[in-house]
Amino acid sequence: MTTTFDGLREVIVRDYELPPEKLVPDTLLKDIDIDSLGVIELIFSLEEKFDITATDTAQEFNTLGDVADYIDRLIAERKARPSAGAGMRE
Repeated sequence: MTTTFDGLREVIVRDYELPPEKLVPDTLLKDIDIDSLGVIELIFSLEEKFDITATDTAQEFNTLGDVADYIDRLIAERKARPSAGAGMRE
């Protein structure tokens, strides 16, 4: 089963050409040269991958784990929302 972090790592390996073994939840974003603008770009890529919409990209992200946790929250919020056709009667 692929985790959110695995998907995050795939995007970073593809977009930033970093070795996957260097990417663990505790990896500091500054250590892999991802600044605040880079985080926003990364989250845009993750929106597509996970079919989510980021609502607060201004929050502070220090590690890859912080980004993965944020994406997990957005996925949970999406799943908790009623679908567009829910509750409609024929």
